[in-house]
Amino acid sequence: MLYCDDVSYIEDQRLMKKLLDYAVCPQYLRKKFFPLDPHLKYVGLMPPLRTPNHPLEKSIRDLPNLSYREGLVVKRLDEEKYLVDVGLDKPIAVKGGKLREGMRVIVEIRKDEEEVKAKLVARRDVPFYFGFRVQSTRGGLREVVERYGKEALVIATSKYGKSIVEIVEELQQELSTRSNILLLFGSPLRGLYDIAKREGCDLDSIVDHVVNFIPGQGTETVRTEEALCAVLAVINVLLRLKPLTK
Repeated sequence: MLYCDDVSYIEDQRLMKKLLDYAVCPQYLRKKFFPLDPHLKYVGLMPPLRTPNHPLEKSIRDLPNLSYREGLVVKRLDEEKYLVDVGLDKPIAVKGGKLREGMRVIVEIRKDEEEVKAKLVARRDVPFYFGFRVQSTRGGLREVVERYGKEALVIATSKYGKSIVEIVEELQQELSTRSNILLLFGSPLRGLYDIAKREGCDLDSIVDHVVNFIPGQGTETVRTEEALCAVLAVINVLLRLKPLTK
């Protein structure tokens, strides 16, 4: 979720969303969803993602027995079947509900010798991580917390927060009992305490924890994209550790 800490940067927010949408889109669908755009002139410099929704197989023959791919609905065959371009040597017939040409869908493909069966599935039914989704809001930090933090463990990241070393056990216990996590990051120009102050709210009162995930960082600031990788790495470890018992 991209929130807006300053309305004067709304165009920057739109550009960031466009770049992230492009990055997460499977390579074989990009030309179909992203027409020529001067804002995308240098996207070739972005590192490619090797997430599961970016498969490399280009032929049906090379597919594993079970695979999941994003696709574009290109034609309706009958009441229940559609042709979907999933980046292979030819579109595949897929059974599904009411679709329309141009829709972006997720397809489960099962291959048994030479027979291929495909059906539509929801993202939540893919049994593994299938890439991120990008949303944006013109609202600020407080709105994001109020909208998405009601049933989540809300963790703000800041060099002024408690060191992860001090609260690692407490955080691990809470993560083991919560199904949703809302991680908050500052902007390139302002940290979360400054953003909250500009919005007239107290950061400590609207979140569950303010955590310094990079104690002894050795630099005045950590870039948001660097903090994102560091924080997710720590959270990933904590989620996989067995809950502590007393």
